[in-house]
Amino acid sequence: MAVKQYPHHLFVVTGGDAVQNDDGAWVTDDATETQLVSVCREETNGRGNELSVGGGKFFKYSSVVYLPKGAQNVCENATVFVSDFADGSSVRIKGQALKFDRGQLHCRLWIN
Repeated sequence: MAVKQYPHHLFVVTGGDAVQNDDGAWVTDDATETQLVSVCREETNGRGNELSVGGGKFFKYSSVVYLPKGAQNVCENATVFVSDFADGSSVRIKGQALKFDRGQLHCRLWIN
């Protein structure tokens, strides 16, 4: 059996933002949209490594996600999840995007 380099799928969840209504009160928009971003490979942070995000800040991340070189950028703080299947079922991890890095051979995304 062949090993798949990218056996998982990365999704971004958009919407659900807080907006001000006509009375000035903040309400949450319940309309969310899920978008398949790319195939990927998710690896958990079993050693408790930390990620430097600049400004002297370090975060412990939950997982690092490897993506093909041509994958679209994922914005910091975006809500993302990784699934075993392209339909979004069997979620492996869900969290906030900490940092996206476009490397020479692949892209990486750290998730909190």
